[in-house]
Amino acid sequence: MASVKELLKNSLRDLVKDDLKQFQWHLKNDKCISNSEMENADVLDTVDRMVAHFGSEEAVKITVNILRKMDQNLLAEQLVNRHLEGSTTEDSKAGIPDYREISLRLKKRLQERHEQILIGNSQRGHLKYLNDIFTDLYVVENETGGTVSEHEVRQIESNHNRYAAKDMQIQCNDIFKVHKGRQNRKVLTMGIAGVGKTISVNKFILDWAEGKANQDILFIFPLPFRKLNLIKKEYSLMKLLRRWFFSHPEELPSLPEDDSKVMFIFDGLDEFRCPLKFDKNDGFTDVNEKTTVSKIVTNLIERHLLPSSLIWITSRPAAAGLIPRDYIDQVTEVRGFNDEQKEQYFIKNSSPELAGTIIRHIKKSRSLYIMCHIPVFCWISLTVLQPLLARESNDKTHTTLTEMYISFLLSQKQQMEKKYSDNSELKPKARSFDQVILKLGKLAFKQLQKGNLIFYKEDLEECGVDVSEGSVYSGLCTQIFQEEKAVSERKVYSFVHLSVQEFLAALYVFFTYSAENVNPLVQSTWETFKWNFFPKSFLDFHMFAVNKALQSENGHLDLFLRFLLGLSLESNQSDLKELLPRLELKTENVKDTADYIKQMIENEKSVERTINLFHCLSELKDDIVEEVQKYLRSGNLSAQNLSSAQWSALAFVLLMSEETQEKFELDKYCRSDEGLMMLMPVIKNTRRALLEHCNLTARCCESLSSALQSSNSALREVVLSNNDLQDSGVNLLSNGLKSSNGQLQILRLLRCNLSGQCCESLSSALQSSNCVLRELDLSNNDLQDSGVKFISDGLKSANCQLQILRLSDCMVSEEGCGYLSSALSSNPSHLRELDLSYNYLQDSGVEVLSVGLNNPKCQLKTLRLSFCMVTEKGCDYLSSALSSNLSHLRELDLSYNHPGPSGVQLLQHKLEDPNYQLQILNVDHGGAIRMTAGLQRYFHDLTLDPNTANTRLILSDENRKAIFVKDPQQYPDHPERFDTSPQVLSVESLTGRCYWEAEWSGRDVDIAVTYNGISRKWKGELNKCWFGYNDKSWCLVCSDNRFTVCHNNKGTLLPGRAPSNRVGVYVDASANTLSFYSVSDTHTLTHIYTFNTTFTEPLYAGFKFYELNSSVSLCHSKSQRHVQVQEMCK
Repeated sequence: MASVKELLKNSLRDLVKDDLKQFQWHLKNDKCISNSEMENADVLDTVDRMVAHFGSEEAVKITVNILRKMDQNLLAEQLVNRHLEGSTTEDSKAGIPDYREISLRLKKRLQERHEQILIGNSQRGHLKYLNDIFTDLYVVENETGGTVSEHEVRQIESNHNRYAAKDMQIQCNDIFKVHKGRQNRKVLTMGIAGVGKTISVNKFILDWAEGKANQDILFIFPLPFRKLNLIKKEYSLMKLLRRWFFSHPEELPSLPEDDSKVMFIFDGLDEFRCPLKFDKNDGFTDVNEKTTVSKIVTNLIERHLLPSSLIWITSRPAAAGLIPRDYIDQVTEVRGFNDEQKEQYFIKNSSPELAGTIIRHIKKSRSLYIMCHIPVFCWISLTVLQPLLARESNDKTHTTLTEMYISFLLSQKQQMEKKYSDNSELKPKARSFDQVILKLGKLAFKQLQKGNLIFYKEDLEECGVDVSEGSVYSGLCTQIFQEEKAVSERKVYSFVHLSVQEFLAALYVFFTYSAENVNPLVQSTWETFKWNFFPKSFLDFHMFAVNKALQSENGHLDLFLRFLLGLSLESNQSDLKELLPRLELKTENVKDTADYIKQMIENEKSVERTINLFHCLSELKDDIVEEVQKYLRSGNLSAQNLSSAQWSALAFVLLMSEETQEKFELDKYCRSDEGLMMLMPVIKNTRRALLEHCNLTARCCESLSSALQSSNSALREVVLSNNDLQDSGVNLLSNGLKSSNGQLQILRLLRCNLSGQCCESLSSALQSSNCVLRELDLSNNDLQDSGVKFISDGLKSANCQLQILRLSDCMVSEEGCGYLSSALSSNPSHLRELDLSYNYLQDSGVEVLSVGLNNPKCQLKTLRLSFCMVTEKGCDYLSSALSSNLSHLRELDLSYNHPGPSGVQLLQHKLEDPNYQLQILNVDHGGAIRMTAGLQRYFHDLTLDPNTANTRLILSDENRKAIFVKDPQQYPDHPERFDTSPQVLSVESLTGRCYWEAEWSGRDVDIAVTYNGISRKWKGELNKCWFGYNDKSWCLVCSDNRFTVCHNNKGTLLPGRAPSNRVGVYVDASANTLSFYSVSDTHTLTHIYTFNTTFTEPLYAGFKFYELNSSVSLCHSKSQRHVQVQEMCK
């Protein structure tokens, strides 16, 4: 065996002179070998010094790493292999098993098992290479790991928006890589039946066996739960592994001491029929001691047995809770195909042209398109539609699930008849396809009632199925029923997907009732007596089935019910006759059934329970859903007049809509607690719920909190601003934030009539390890310093992840700044943005806050202090904080304060100096007026926009005055100009809180606030462009003897005379208020009128004139007037 020095010498000799110099350079820089030692060193010198300096083993590792850095990968791999060969020889002499050789044999066997899969999922199906047909699946981290109790198909339908979500996708091969700074050794992957868990496992194993990924793992042992069920005897773990994966026991003498290189994959936890008793384990640790399979599994998961081994478990959601979350490092979720992956699947398995046709066809039915998130349903759709759409003339259009599954069975029947037409043994069986289907249907129904997806010999015998014919059934129905052999040689049976089992169960029940007048749904003696005592109609049969399904707590009969009702549709009868020749064609009027379902919808209080009933109506092709869709398209939906059934229909339509996947705006449909609660399924399944200005109260918060705690909630942002939630409502919401299922990242509660009391519950939520809130907006609430103290306590928690906090206009003072300063100094501090605008902080508050900014633990990047009465002194404190080398502040907003020239200069210096982090500085609209009390501190100086002025208006005084004249002016054409009405807009928009004054003269003048989108053209409809005559503008009509307010063509004459020709206008855009004041000569404000509305667009000042020579002048602020007086006196 060559020595280490010999191996290193041979590797380095293959380097050319310049490459050797590069190698030595890396060695000097990375490994602290001095220049003098490496000076003039040749290959032999380099090898001697490395071995002397690091030792033999470390010298090999260092050489391999440097060679890889130099892209000399071939040399690196050769060195690794030669060194391993030498180590293996030494190990063999010492009696140590050659684990790498054992690993290679295991890889070869697993590659043979997994490189091909059965299309049709049976022994006699068509084999295809997994690498050729595999389509990537949508896999994400699921931080909640919660169980779900609703039907899995409903989970797909109600949560389809998550496939468009911006969650971080995980590649299956990376599932055990270091993630978020932690090593995942125990991973639970959830996913509904047929979504791709098993094929993901198979691809993971195949990629490892082929040397493509995870080569740091020595052994992978796949132990599917459905096969573990068959092991009744006690085994040791070693004996189990030897029997399943090796031909002879001596092939695996032992497992390596480093068990972190051993992986176990347990696929299908939901199929395991043995109890997992985690609370009753006695710490079983011996891999050679016999015990039950259940005990082996639990001790591996609990880390008693091979504590460092890798464990991967897959499960349907309902069974995920069988393993305590404490034993799992990471939970992931397979969500099937996203929209792009659907297309990839169809292209891979057909042709680009046909794939496009199939996708366009499926998109015609939203429910079918959503179902295609499930890979198995894509395969079923391809099986049905590929031959159908390939024909030149095709008059069939599948729009329901029932139609798709009937066609699927018919295609299997036709394939089977063609396949076995020349086989004398199987031809008679092929002709009795309907009998086979009904036997399988009985099996499907019996096992569906028990909640089983896999079956064994005794299950088949219970339904009268001859076990010896199991292979025949799986051979005839290659794409319906499957048979597998386990190590024990016992056989396992299952349907290819839960939906196929449910359809066959429905088909069996439908046939049994139609042909034999027997209702298999009747179970108890009392039910049997009631059913048999009185004659029953088809409607009675349907009503019984509907009630039975509604009684199910987990909705396990939901899809079964849809199929059962869909089979009754007249348009499906001819295909059913072809499928089941013994079935007598009956034309049943399903209208009565539809009416009964609508009645149940009216009486059902839970909207979520009614969603499946609407799917049933869709299968019956009822028109109630189309009616609601028509109302929505026409814009004539009147929320006040909706019946309970229509509310539920609206929820159903919106739930299936693409538009609500990312964002749902409640005010488009209703503005009430009742409406919100009726549409809660939609809200729960959108990422962004925009619920502002909807007249909501604390009543709705319990439902919202429940939605946040739901394990399948998609909510990431909730906006509840401008609602009367009060403290009690926020206390309820806080419970949702603390839930282990909560995923909410953004919560906005502007102007919700809150006090500091609610901050205590919010603080508790922020300190919860489950809370992932990143942004919280509590602006425009009376929190005061007491509330800020609670919030600051939450910010100090190590669990708090809040990055953006907005406390604008929350009555915060110097005391509150002290609490926040302390929070900014905490470790760790995650806060990146803080908004304290519109608070009376003054310089003293800024001084206290600057202490926190100066702390090295502070990570704040954005600070907003607009309208905080800050002067030059406050700027000095901020400048000092910015001078800290550790300051992270990049943006500072000091607009509408009074920093003075020297204060501005101090901060401007920090902005311009590259040694400081500050990048954005806003000191606009400053002046002494910002230090005054009252509305004057919000004064904005406005100018008139000449591009909007009607041609009969003359602008003067630097565009601050407008006069209405007789003769048109020669203005250039402009699309923003009012063409007929003598009106003009301001240049500046009215943002935030804005106060301005205008002085008018003449008979009648309109002083208005309007959206920029108001019409500029007359087109025979003055109400579209006149201020106050539409829903885009609000105006005060001023005349010598009165004021009139007008909005949306409704005017109100106000009592009393106009005391002054000067009007003050105050807009608070966030509060949605617009107020007009009369301004006296002494600048005393007298309130005229306030509009309370909802502003949805940027606002502008506007003026309209009625009489020639009437005029309007925009007034200057006090500070501007003072400057003008000084200039006049010069």
